[in-house]
Amino acid sequence: MSNNTAEPPVIVKPEIFKTLPDPVKETFDKSVVIKESSHERLGAVLYAPDLQFIGTIENSESDASASYTKSVTEGFQIGVAVTISSELSVDVSAVVAKGTLKVGMAITFSAHYNKSTTETVSFQVPAGKKAFLYQGYIRTKILKHDPGAGTYSWDEASSGRFLTNATATYPTPQLEAAVLVEQG
Repeated sequence: MSNNTAEPPVIVKPEIFKTLPDPVKETFDKSVVIKESSHERLGAVLYAPDLQFIGTIENSESDASASYTKSVTEGFQIGVAVTISSELSVDVSAVVAKGTLKVGMAITFSAHYNKSTTETVSFQVPAGKKAFLYQGYIRTKILKHDPGAGTYSWDEASSGRFLTNATATYPTPQLEAAVLVEQG
């Protein structure tokens, strides 16, 4: 009869950290687990939500409205392949604050994110106005757990971004990010 003293994994809702945390068990427990085997576990750690500039329309001197269309990518852009199990469905949310403006993002991680998808985003600016379009993203890094050794370490080639489907327009450029994370 075997005496297995290993503790069952603690299931914790993933967290979006303000900065990259230390590679420890508590961090792994709050990651999106993307691989589990008896030899290795991998978790996508999510941190520092921000906005990526997509485009602008300067229509201040015009009497007609103008529109802008661009293809944007949603999903992981990372140095290693990210495969999420079809059994996994995890919800996370965050808010990015820039000055007095806030953009909320809510993501359900599922098998849908096994590869990036591209969509077309259009926005229109009325006469006499200007607008700047941004897409929300979350920085990612893969945390490796070796269950046999009980160690945690970063996969150094795995830094990347998770591009969300959250987009927002602003009347002025948003150059300085003030990251505000509100877990939902």
